[in-house]
Order: sequence, then C-alpha cells, then structure tokens
Amino acid sequence: MKILVSLVNYGEEQLSYLEQVVSELKSFKKYEVTIIVNSNVNLNIKGIDKVNVTELDDYQLLPLTCRKVIWEQRDKYDIFIYGENDHLFLEKHIDKHLEYSQILPKNRISGLIQYEEDETGKFFPAYHCDFEWDIKSVQVFENKKFAHFSNVHQATFILTKNQLLRVGKKINFENLVSEKTFWYKVNRKLRKILGLKLERQNKYSVKCKVNTDVYEFAGMKKLICISEFEDNLIHHLPNLYIEGKEGRNKLRSDSIRMQESINKLLEI
Repeated sequence: MKILVSLVNYGEEQLSYLEQVVSELKSFKKYEVTIIVNSNVNLNIKGIDKVNVTELDDYQLLPLTCRKVIWEQRDKYDIFIYGENDHLFLEKHIDKHLEYSQILPKNRISGLIQYEEDETGKFFPAYHCDFEWDIKSVQVFENKKFAHFSNVHQATFILTKNQLLRVGKKINFENLVSEKTFWYKVNRKLRKILGLKLERQNKYSVKCKVNTDVYEFAGMKKLICISEFEDNLIHHLPNLYIEGKEGRNKLRSDSIRMQESINKLLEI
C-alpha cells in the first residue's frame, strides 16, 4: 500500500526531531512511503522526497498547506498522514488504523493520544482543563473496546483514501472550518434544543484545527482503542509540556491519572 506523508516544519530548531520522524517513516516494511514536507526554510534531510518552501504572512497557516498537498494527491495513494515535525509515527500506528477501519462503523474513526516521557514515565499533555474521557461513549467492536476522549487534538491524522474522500464531502479539505459559521449556527443551536451543556468555545488554535477539523466537523466521531491503549499512543518528541519548557504551559497529566481512567472505562 502506498502512503503519502505530509509534514509541516517551521524554522531550524526542531530539525533533529524531523530527521528522526522521517527516518522512522522510511523504515516501514509493509508500506511504500512518500514524504513531502512544507517548510518556511530549505531542508536537506535524507528520506524526504520533496520539500515545498512556502512564504506566508501568517505562519500559523503553514500546517494547513499540508492538507492542500494531501487533497491534490488524493487519487494517487491508499493512506494519507499529516503530522507536525516532532510527532513520531510508528508502523504499528498504520497497522492498527487499518485494522480498526475494518471493524468500526463509517461514522467512527480511530485516533491517537499524544504522550511525553521522562525518567519517571509517561505524561499526557492532552489531559488538562476540562478535557476528559466520555464514559457514555464506550463501545465494543470485534472484542476491542473503544472510547471517546474529548480533546481530539493530536497534531496528526491518519486517513484511508475512503475516509479522506468522506471528509472531503463534509468540509472543504483545503480550508479551515469556520467555527463561527458551523459552531454557532448548527452545533450550539442543536445542543440548546436538546438541553445539553454548551461546550467550551475556541478550544483549538488555528494550527491545531488542521487536524481537529477532521474529527469535529466531518461526521466521524474519534475513538481510541482503550483495550490496546499502548498501541495508540504517539510520542511528542520534545517533551516540552512536562515541565513547561520554552514558554509552554506545564501540563503534567501523569500516567496514574490516565491509567485510572482507562481502568474505569474497561470495566464498563
């Protein structure tokens, strides 16, 4: 199967991570991997098949150019991956996504959970503020248990061709979904009618929406396979959020909190 990987890179600070990500992708045994990187600087990294050097007034929109690359190539590949330059894709991520795609309903899509790691163990930066596991979302498909985590951001996505085309029918894949149009006019109104709690607005930044749009507005609810939880984690290589390095917020959502939640979900 042929995979198109569209990665975003800004500047030169994280090139060591990009090199690691590219090397890992090119080591896949079962897939033919093509890597295109959209960057604001020239790159000379072994394994990258093409570099698109892009100049923008607002570099928050640089990740969105990766969606454009994917959409333009939608008929040429079987699997499509988007990622930031510091998230380490493993071959098992693709294996599992394909496996889950065979057993999940079409209105469900499997996803990943980001983690960081230090000498004390794993931490989960997505597990903060009011983000939480949805206890009512637990479902079993082919003896595998899945659940929805309300923070759908993972700085990446994996889509089969069928999933990509399905997403493209729901949203303009080359542009960000306008939350003002979609959220205010549809989602909030519907929740009011149903008497449901209104969720927090502006949960995701512009660059985050490059992946969260897929999970929020394309008619496919994101699920995590909790019975194979460790197989569905993706490493954020810089490990910046553990101690709040380089101006990042300190987000020490440790493995104890996460494991306790997973255990509760597995008991349902």
